[in-house]
Amino acid sequence: MLAIAGIVNAFGITLLMTPVKLYDSGIFGTSMLLEQVSPSYLSLSLFLLILNIPLFLIGLKKRGKKFTFYAIYTVFIYSLFA
Repeated sequence: MLAIAGIVNAFGITLLMTPVKLYDSGIFGTSMLLEQVSPSYLSLSLFLLILNIPLFLIGLKKRGKKFTFYAIYTVFIYSLFA
């Protein structure tokens, strides 16, 4: 179920919001902005993964391994389809 939600959200953001330069909030919005101002070889997916690393570490400390695994899995799927 997490993978489906990540795929749907990634397609919605990249197909509807990105072409009209409408930015999302949070980590994804920050990633969208960084992609716009950085060289072309730095992709949206790369920024998503990099910016989520501190959140993964906090999740590991506060919520445990299972939560962190699901979070990494979801962000990976989200990044892959974005």
